[in-house]
This record gives sequence, structure tokens and C-alpha cells, in this order.
Amino acid sequence: MKIVIANKYYYIDGGPERYMFNLTDYLTRLGHQVVPFSVAYAKNQPSEYEQYFVKPSGGGTDSKLNKLEGGIRTKLRIAARSIYSYEAKRALERLIVDIQPDLLYCLNIVNHISPSIIDAASKYKMPVIMRLSDYYLLCPSYLYLRDGNICTDCERGFYHALRHKCIYGSMSATMCRVIGMYWHKVIRVYRNVNAFVTTTQFMRNRMINAGFPSEKIYHIPTFVDVSKWTPNYDNDGYILYFGRLSPEKGVEYLLKSYAMSTIKDPLLIVGDGPDDYVEQLKSLAASVQGKQITFTGKKSGEDLQKTVYGAKYVVVPSLWHDNAPNVVYESFAAGKPVIATALGGLREQVTDQTGILVEPKNYEQLAEALDRLSSSSDLVVQLGQNARELVEQKHTIEAHTEHLIQLFNSVKGTV
Repeated sequence: MKIVIANKYYYIDGGPERYMFNLTDYLTRLGHQVVPFSVAYAKNQPSEYEQYFVKPSGGGTDSKLNKLEGGIRTKLRIAARSIYSYEAKRALERLIVDIQPDLLYCLNIVNHISPSIIDAASKYKMPVIMRLSDYYLLCPSYLYLRDGNICTDCERGFYHALRHKCIYGSMSATMCRVIGMYWHKVIRVYRNVNAFVTTTQFMRNRMINAGFPSEKIYHIPTFVDVSKWTPNYDNDGYILYFGRLSPEKGVEYLLKSYAMSTIKDPLLIVGDGPDDYVEQLKSLAASVQGKQITFTGKKSGEDLQKTVYGAKYVVVPSLWHDNAPNVVYESFAAGKPVIATALGGLREQVTDQTGILVEPKNYEQLAEALDRLSSSSDLVVQLGQNARELVEQKHTIEAHTEHLIQLFNSVKGTV
């Protein structure tokens, strides 16, 4: 099967890209031909198909709508492309004519590529499957979060985002996003998506509540390649957070709860984010007396794996309805239990058999969970073993790809 996988980055930036590269490798080993379609950023991995990639609107950099350099024409060009990119549509049409693929699998195409490529595929009667890793079809800010609190106002109308300048605190960026979402409704661009893939039942329910047809929405949990992870049940290490350092991830909440706890285990913070926010976190950490908090910056590959292996357990203190963060299943694959907030997909990932769920912003409850795991080596080992068994049974790349290929085959020939 020839499969086009569309994603705005062709380099590792986050979960969608790790998913894309891992899935591409596995599909290729199975004998499928995977054709990437992306934006031609300088940081991209090399590809024999990069001639079809879309030229960046922001001069080759990953510019944000509220931080653009250049004049008003550049800003307007990027804003227009985020809504509907005829350039991306033409580029994909050229690829379809030359390569003759069987279907289009869309990952993260918001803003940089736009859903115009759905129309390109539809023009050539090519099935389209779209995987959702956040709430960008339902919420202008993608997060269901405003000022650090869960917000669902835009379920009653996207215009609510304008009152709060939900995109980067910018009225122009928010206006662009809201106009785009309404325009996509007007032209009904998503009607040509044959199937939506959600990684959690929570996301599927939200999509159905928003009016998307339930028969088109398939819940296929994400995977971790367990063959790349050797479980380590040694629990003499540190407490670990790893992932993006941004306000919705709740690291500030973790630091405050850690300060309230009675434990002596060191806390390791792995990841990067906006400089000003990281500095705020470091200042907060510096005010915690009598405990060791270390910021390592971003890690990847074997370096990250070694860091996870050395942890006693992992904390995922998200303040938003985190969809299905890879860090949970990667921690499970390493034999590490997870403390997480009871929001979104995290409630489906973490149970009392694999970790502890706590209410968001309940500092005392998180501190108690930290104390509980740090004081019970037997519990840490048991939860870690359960976690590893869970991913071995239900979240392998083999199981995920089998379900995905079944879906691909079911939509072929239906257009």
C-alpha cells in the first residue's frame, strides 16, 4: 500500500512526530511505501519526496502568528495559508499525480499546511484518514484551557475565544484562528474525511458531542515500541518529569506539591520550553529549601531512556485534558508507575493498577501521592510491573498498526 502521511514538521518536535517516524519505520518493514508530505523547514530530516513539500511562509522558520518578522504582507500571507492553503493543495495534487498513492493519513496539519489537502485528495478520489492528537477541531487554542483552568466555552461558539485572546494572547492571531474554524464549517471541508482516529475515548466522545458523525470516528489507542524499552524495577532513583515545559503541563503545580511533601528523593525536570516560563520554574525551584531539584534541558534517544530507567516513578501533572501523552506509555514500558492528574485521556491511561490519579491543582493530594510512592518500594515495583504488562498486552506497535491497516483497507474504494 502507498500511504501519504501529512504532518507540518518532518523533524522531531513532539508526540505527533515521534509517532510519525516510528510508524513510518514499522510500515516500511511490513512492505508498505510511506510518502511524507510536510513543510520544507530547514530542520527537516532528509526525504526523497521533499520536492513536494510546501515552502514555508515565514522564510524557512517555524514562525508563530503573533511573532512574525516582516511586513503586513508576510503576516497576511501566513494568516491566509493557515486558513486554507492553495499552495499546499497544489503541492499534494502534484504528488498524487506523480506517485499515485492509495490514501492520505493526516496527523498535525493545522496552520502550517491547512485542511486544503483534504480537498486535494478528494479531487482525486483518494481516501482521507485524520488522526487527532489535540482538540484543534473543537477549541481555537487546541487545549480546552484558559488562564490555567479547564474551559469549554467554545463548544457554544468559537467566538468566545476572541474575548480572551486565547491564541498567544493576541487578538489578531485569535481572530485568524476563529475565522478559519468558521470558514472550515462553511465549506464543510471535513466532510471529505473518511475516518477520524482518536487515541482516547474521551476525544471520541468530544468529537461526537460536537456533531461529528460517530460512525466515522475510530478509537485506536497509541503505541510504544516495547522492543526498544527494557523494564527496570529498581526504585532507588529520583522522581522524574519529562516532556514539554509549558503552562498547561502543570510543572509549577508539581514543584509546589513537591515542596509540601515530606520526601527526600530528588526531583529531575527534563525538557525545554519558552525561555521566560522556564526561568519562572527555575526561580520557583530555587525557593524550595532542603530539597534537590535539577533541570536538565531537553533529552532524547538513548540519553532520555537512561534517564527514565533511573527514575523511581514519573509524574504527569497536566492541567489540560491531555489526550494520550507518550510519556505515560514510555514510562510504563520502562517499568515505572505514573502519578497523573485525572483529566482527559490520562484517566484512561493511568489506573490504580499502574499509578495514582490526583485532582488537578490539588497540591495536598499530589503531595500525599508523592509521599505514598516514595515511602513504599514494594508498591512502586508492583505498579511498575503492572504498567509494563499493560503496554506489552495492549499498546504495542504491532497491535496499533494492525488496527490502523484494517481501517485503511476498509476505506479504500469507498470514495
